[in-house]
Parts: sequence; structure tokens; C-alpha cells
Amino acid sequence: MTPVEGDRWLTLVSGYGDRRPGRDLGGFLERCRSDPATPLRLLPDACEPASEVYVHRFPDSVRRDFDRLDRFPAGLVAIGDAVASFNPTYGQGISVAAVQALALADWLAEPGAVDRPAYGYFRRVRAVVDDAWEFSAAQDCYLPHVTVARPFGWRLRRGLAEAVQHATVTDEVVHRAFLEVVNLTAGPARLRRPDILWRVGAAALRRR
Repeated sequence: MTPVEGDRWLTLVSGYGDRRPGRDLGGFLERCRSDPATPLRLLPDACEPASEVYVHRFPDSVRRDFDRLDRFPAGLVAIGDAVASFNPTYGQGISVAAVQALALADWLAEPGAVDRPAYGYFRRVRAVVDDAWEFSAAQDCYLPHVTVARPFGWRLRRGLAEAVQHATVTDEVVHRAFLEVVNLTAGPARLRRPDILWRVGAAALRRR
């Protein structure tokens, strides 16, 4: 749930496999009422729908590492979803594209940049995509219906990710750190700092 202009809220529900949300308003409202988050449960009776329900299906996450190409034409670049498209549930696509635009501006400021292949730009972009990919697309490997080779240490990473997400509900500092990583103002290592891990552990003890 995100506040937008006109005293309205943009509300998203998501799910995978058999739990994918439907297209009708009644099903959307029932999905809200069954959600464990109290504000979402109260939403159907507290607010009036401002529009119909819009559905977005997303089959997979894709990235293209242009920096690895041996040849690339001058005068051409790729940006946004043409470089990497992420699961929209995590809300990182626009943020990644915006940071890529900054990387493009920095590269174009170099003398003669437009007359040569954009490898300098693509190297900058790779660093941006790597951080977002680690946080976003890698999480998809943990979904129960996804059949893929698990990355090394995935059980530990999954446990830590779940603990962090639980802690965001009760700890403001962890919540802000989580938002910084999601919005790409900090890298994933921000959530592995000792002070954050300490607060995540304390939140887990309180929950138990």
C-alpha cells in the first residue's frame, strides 16, 4: 500500500502459481481481507475503489550483460528492461532504470564517448544490475514452485532474508535499511552489517 496524490492509495497484492491474484474487484477485495497484514485486511471496508483492478503477469527475470560482448556498435546503448527486467513484486525496475540513466550521463560526459562503443557505460550498468539482481531476482530461487539449482549458501541466505523481512515490521532501523536496499540507495551488504544483524536477531527473539 503506497499513498499517492488525491488522498488515494495504490495497493498491490501478488502471488505465484495457483495463488496468482485474479482480475475481478471482488476477488481482489477478498484477497485483501484474507491477508495477515492488518491494514490490508481493513482496506476493503475503509476505502472506496478508485478504479478497476489491473493485472500484470511476469514470467521470469532476465538480464543481458552487454559488457561481455566482444563487439558492439558505437552510437548505440541499452537501458532499463533492455538490460535487465526484474520481478515487479520487488519494485526495483524503475529504480534500476533511473540509476542506469545517471550512469549513462556520466559516461556521455567523457570526451569522445559517443564515437566509441559504450563499454564504459555497460561496466557501470553491470554494477547497478548486480546489486539489484542479488536482492531481487535471486529471491525468486527460494519460491517453492521454482525448480532451479540453488545457489551456494541459499539456505542461510533464505533464513536471513526471512528474518530481515520479519524484523522490518517491528524495527524502524531495519525497515529503513531494507528500503534503502530495495530503492538502490544502498547495496545488499547494508543488511549484513553487524548492527543490522543484531537488531534482526533481537526482533526474532521478541517474536518468539
